[in-house]
Amino acid sequence: MASQPRVRRRALACARCRVRKVHCDARSPSCTRCLDAGVHCVGMDSATKQAVPRSIAQYLETQIAEMERETSRQSLQGYGQHHDTSAEDSFTNPAVNKLMEDLTPSFLGLSATVPLARCVVAGTRLPSARKVFGAVNDIDEHHPRSIMNPQPTTTPLSSIPVHVADFLFDNYVTRVVPQHPIFYLPDLIRMQNTVFHGTEFAGQPKPSINPYEVFTLSLIMAISLSTAARTKQARANSIASGLFKNAMEQVPNVASNDLQGLQALLLLMQYAFLNPSVANLWLLTGFTSQACIDLGLHQELPYHRSVSTLERDMRRRIFWCAWEMEIAVCGALLRPITILQKYITTSFPSQVEDSAISTHGIDPNGKTTKFTSQYIWRFRQVESDIVPVLFHNEAVPSEFESLDSWMSYQEHKILDWKAEVHDAAAQGTDTGTRSQWNEMTLYAGIATAYILVTLFRPCPRIKEPSAENLIKAFAAAVEVATGYWQQANLDFGNSKYVFHPCHHTFSSAVVFLQALQRFKGEIAALYTLEQVESYMSAFSRLFATVAERWPAASRCLEEYERLLAPVKKDFVDFLVQKARRLSEQASTIDELVGPIGIDDATSLEDALNFGTLFNASGTA
Repeated sequence: MASQPRVRRRALACARCRVRKVHCDARSPSCTRCLDAGVHCVGMDSATKQAVPRSIAQYLETQIAEMERETSRQSLQGYGQHHDTSAEDSFTNPAVNKLMEDLTPSFLGLSATVPLARCVVAGTRLPSARKVFGAVNDIDEHHPRSIMNPQPTTTPLSSIPVHVADFLFDNYVTRVVPQHPIFYLPDLIRMQNTVFHGTEFAGQPKPSINPYEVFTLSLIMAISLSTAARTKQARANSIASGLFKNAMEQVPNVASNDLQGLQALLLLMQYAFLNPSVANLWLLTGFTSQACIDLGLHQELPYHRSVSTLERDMRRRIFWCAWEMEIAVCGALLRPITILQKYITTSFPSQVEDSAISTHGIDPNGKTTKFTSQYIWRFRQVESDIVPVLFHNEAVPSEFESLDSWMSYQEHKILDWKAEVHDAAAQGTDTGTRSQWNEMTLYAGIATAYILVTLFRPCPRIKEPSAENLIKAFAAAVEVATGYWQQANLDFGNSKYVFHPCHHTFSSAVVFLQALQRFKGEIAALYTLEQVESYMSAFSRLFATVAERWPAASRCLEEYERLLAPVKKDFVDFLVQKARRLSEQASTIDELVGPIGIDDATSLEDALNFGTLFNASGTA
């Protein structure tokens, strides 16, 4: 029988062929008909009926190549006029640019004049126990992120009412700044007054607004709105996304190789923790850590009159915020850490409010407002000790006799840290910081539970943990899910994130299922079926809640329930078989006891022969 002719799948026709209603072979970069006619072959936006590139990748590559040629041409002209090759002009020197082009991988999107890599502004991937194959076609009119479906426009700062902007700004200062004090507060207040109140100081003419102020305040408004919202989250996220796009238009002007540029990157990371679809957090934290090394922030500056108190404090707080963010991402993804603690000499910054800090010194009577940041940094120090040893073959510190003694030390260290947080919260008498302490105690419970999951889970160094350790991780995993669910349902204005709840809870869910699969008997002896089922649902509940803020998180729910189904069935079958065996043993005992008489304890013991019935080498 002759084989059937192969039918070629029709691709989306180009604009010219669609208008003429003729067959288009959709060849790239130009279809045959357009090639024969000698015209440009372009696509058509089905919504606007306007021409669009056939391939967005090819279009962007062409535009980037053209921009690079123009930059190179300008650099050559500048070099012909100015022969100064000092460090200040290194980014306009064509020789340095050529060297950078030779040393820098093109696929990273790096160039000598653009410190912020283009590739980091792409969505963070969700955790998954299996690989997802396939890619989005850039001319797929059915996909929401296709070029055939334009994205929402930006939200300019001028569209935000002043009273709303003031509220969002105050919320950021109250909730976010104590956790990530990357800015000097008087500088932020000056920006807010400049942009929203028309004057830097009363009585002076309105100053011009620079790109850095637009970038900073746009992201602050977006972060505050995303963090605070509890209801109408879709609307809040839409406005925040527009503000983010408004900020990103300023990136070429703010991504500089200095402390101010690093602050801009850290602010971008703050928003990405709330909306991980906008940037690759792992790449972004890598760039910030490299910037810290380039600027020497991981090393304490010698004390000299040329370094003011304010400058030293800002260098410290920017470094520890950047380092904490990298540990937060690498710890969640279990990836290597750029700067290990043993290479850090920078001290923690002051905890007092910024109004008590100036270039001349720090007022010791200033109010303590940044206590939460230092507790978080100390927690990350524990995490940064554990991940390299268990997952990346870092040596166990020499002061410990064995891996077990080191693990015991880390367990007690994180439990002591949690107790310290709770004690400090109980002793706090300032009503103005009560909400911060409430958030901190909840955070401490989640963080401690996650450290116990990381410490006692299967890992490259300990592939088969003991029953005792894995059951510790089993119980802690449930605490991670329930703690994050409580955090997601806090009152308006409290911190509500999505990256860490999603990744931490998914990792904990996998460990939970591993323990349930390996040690059914031990878990059945500790918990009832109803308890275990409620623990199972805790993970599903959290994923469903996070998906309300980050719709992509629904994939975690689907993946978890796919993994859960066979494990749950095996556990229930185990309990049924166990109950059947106990029933059969009870029937056997009744038959043996009947003719003997239960009052004669000695005869009963002899008749049952406990040593044979409950053989220690057998199974219960």
